[in-house]
Amino acid sequence: MSQKKKTTGDLRIEDLLEEQLRREMFLESGKKFRYIDDWDTVMHSVYEIPIEYGGYTKRIPELKFLKEMVNTLTSGDFEEVKRSESRKKQMREFTKTMSMYYNLIFKLKDQKVGYGALIYFPELDPKKPERSKGIVLIAKCVVKGGGVEFYYEKAKFDDFLIEVKPYIELLGDLYRAHKPT
Repeated sequence: MSQKKKTTGDLRIEDLLEEQLRREMFLESGKKFRYIDDWDTVMHSVYEIPIEYGGYTKRIPELKFLKEMVNTLTSGDFEEVKRSESRKKQMREFTKTMSMYYNLIFKLKDQKVGYGALIYFPELDPKKPERSKGIVLIAKCVVKGGGVEFYYEKAKFDDFLIEVKPYIELLGDLYRAHKPT
């Protein structure tokens, strides 16, 4: 299930996702990011890493990790859940590309499972950015018995508004249904 990607240098987009998920799950930070102290800096790094689009053949509804998140939230079979997000919308410096990051972290009886999803729009439609195409890369972290394992899954979409946003809203609604008031 773990997939590797080539980029220039030693840094991969998976490394960025792994680092942020480690931070959100309160795990020991990775060694490549000793001096990065906030998510905005990590998100900005996305624009500095060349992202290869080869291998993005799966479509959003086929994502196994997406189904796992929906099923876990629907079942309520967890002790705690945490969600966060970060968006780099069309600011002055990001008028041609955009990215979003969402995560869900579940504390289960015998393990902790976190999902971090990067939604990346390599070329925004200037007239209708929400109708742009892009890619989704999901990192899954499983912490059990002192061990930490990361897995990755990726998919592409042609229209964010139709193919991705409904899942973001569904996960948000399910999360709010379980969030303590």
